[in-house]
Amino acid sequence: MKIAVGLTTSDLSSLDHAKLNLTLAQSNSGPASVYRMAAPVSLAAICGQTRGQPACQLAPGRTLTVAGHSGAAGALTLTSPQALALQPGEWLLVAGKDDRTRFSMDSIKRSSAPAVYQGSMAVFGTAKGLRVALICDLDEYLRGVLHSEIPGSYHIEAIKCQAVAARTYALRPRIDHGGDCINVCDSYLCCQYFGGLKASITASHKQAIDATASQVLVYQDKPILALFSSCAGGHTEHYENSFSDPITNQFPPEPLPYLRGVPETAPGMVSKGFTEEALRQLYSTGKPATVDQWSHHFKWAVTLTGDQIESHLHHNAATMLARPEQAAFLTPPPSGKFGHVRGFTARRRGVSGQIIELSVSTSAGDWLIRKELVIRDLFKVPPIKLARLKSARIFFNSSRDRHGHITSLTICGLGWGHGVGMQQTGAQGWAKKGLDYKRILTHYFTSVSIETV
Repeated sequence: MKIAVGLTTSDLSSLDHAKLNLTLAQSNSGPASVYRMAAPVSLAAICGQTRGQPACQLAPGRTLTVAGHSGAAGALTLTSPQALALQPGEWLLVAGKDDRTRFSMDSIKRSSAPAVYQGSMAVFGTAKGLRVALICDLDEYLRGVLHSEIPGSYHIEAIKCQAVAARTYALRPRIDHGGDCINVCDSYLCCQYFGGLKASITASHKQAIDATASQVLVYQDKPILALFSSCAGGHTEHYENSFSDPITNQFPPEPLPYLRGVPETAPGMVSKGFTEEALRQLYSTGKPATVDQWSHHFKWAVTLTGDQIESHLHHNAATMLARPEQAAFLTPPPSGKFGHVRGFTARRRGVSGQIIELSVSTSAGDWLIRKELVIRDLFKVPPIKLARLKSARIFFNSSRDRHGHITSLTICGLGWGHGVGMQQTGAQGWAKKGLDYKRILTHYFTSVSIETV
């Protein structure tokens, strides 16, 4: 099965490029053909690759250079290997004699080096420049994903879990990229990181891909949203308690019946949820009976001084209010100001104990912060290299002076990531207990089946 992978800029932040330098690798046995495509660009057209006569040939070692024209209705200009001005709506397909054709791009860097890919390339214009999509086999795509998502030293059944989840996510990402004429992009900021051929793949990764070839997770005859994160800290969370609707930004969104929070203690077990007291008890237990307690991400703590709280939280809140994608999840007090911090209260928690709504009491009124990632971002403190909290499955311990002012705040937390769906450290724990990948996946994803596409 072929998919189209949108290749983002070197900083992984955008699909739009000003130019593209695409070099056919010297190791290829023959030239690649550059086709001038007149049919309207679409995901079906890109993956279908209906071809006419090539406009030119690209020899091994030679570079194809294309520029986009911002605001020019998607027009492209090819300057090498020959000059060619495309009309608005026309696009380029660059393809070798087979799917093993290799390209490098010095206009796109991965790990500080030119990106290297295997497959065919589609280049099309947009109002902001140009976009490029790699057309490759779905399982070839996984080779560039698994190395960055799960260690090759993990149990083979855990790696198989990741292979099936990542394959499924490529077909049904959280952000629908159909309008971008791609299945999925290569950025972890949006989808899952895809490093191309520069990615090192171990024998275990290859074995997991081969053993689960073409297998995906399905609910009601459709691929599911196969979310995953590193470590849930003993209990996963419901989808609607962690994510907003990707189209409307509504929070909470409609629940997904297969993304329900489950404990990491016994497969099939249903929990009644975590109070703060239960969270504290789990945190203080030396070796709790959870399959993920072996991970150094299972529990953690960070201590902030009173000065750090005062100097950073108000700035973080102001920054998030200025961002449309985050502003909806912050409710300032009537004063609109972020005063001196007096305390923190979890107004609502999810089934895992994750905070869904956090009240921050200040001298200027109470702020309401909603959604786990926004709550985690509120505590960003760059001087101590704290980009965000590891999770929102947290509780607070504070010290105060004789006037009641906070002098230090210790945030104790469990897990790393959003905690929804498959957990990599949990999958490793279940695998070491003897569960196979199918049983592990159906523990994390309720009422799903594993089918071949």
